[in-house]
Amino acid sequence: MKFPLNVTQQTYCPVCRKAGPGTNSPVTPRPETVTLTFSVQSFVHGRSYPVYMGSLLMLGWDSGISKHPQSRASIGEAIILAKKYARDPQAGQLEVVFCSTRCLRRFVKQAIDELDRRIALNRPTVRKAKSKPGRQ
Repeated sequence: MKFPLNVTQQTYCPVCRKAGPGTNSPVTPRPETVTLTFSVQSFVHGRSYPVYMGSLLMLGWDSGISKHPQSRASIGEAIILAKKYARDPQAGQLEVVFCSTRCLRRFVKQAIDELDRRIALNRPTVRKAKSKPGRQ
């Protein structure tokens, strides 16, 4: 894998090259995906420049299956891993500092373990939704 990843027009998984992740299909069912998201929150408040509210680093999961056949929203989970609140342009930069790569690796592994735990809690709901009549 080469870094940095160019996800401007992502259509496949950057690791295994499986098609689907990044296409953001609006229909359900769709492929199950997991996301790593960095988000900067800002708004313009009657000024000619943005007022920054902060930034978030999140892990998310989209099952690709909705609870009801007529719903477009699918069952999913999201975890906020880090957040920063600020009212200046520095809010756009979120930096989590670790003492070593070992601690960084431990943080990422624990975050993924927590997402896996939350996904496991939702699996019965996904199985139930898949088994409903009228499902494709």
